[in-house]
Amino acid sequence: MEQVMKHYGNAILAVIVLMALGAILVAALSSDGYVATEFKGALMDFFDNMNKLKS
Repeated sequence: MEQVMKHYGNAILAVIVLMALGAILVAALSSDGYVATEFKGALMDFFDNMNKLKS
């Protein structure tokens, strides 16, 4: 086991970190998440302001 960790330890750590980052991104971008809500709000505000300029 020690030899496996010595040889593949960095790769295993990198995979764990990437999986954790992926989970954070999925949670943040879920349909009811904070990031998704703010992004939708920003888009709606942008297009509302563009329509006001057009009128």
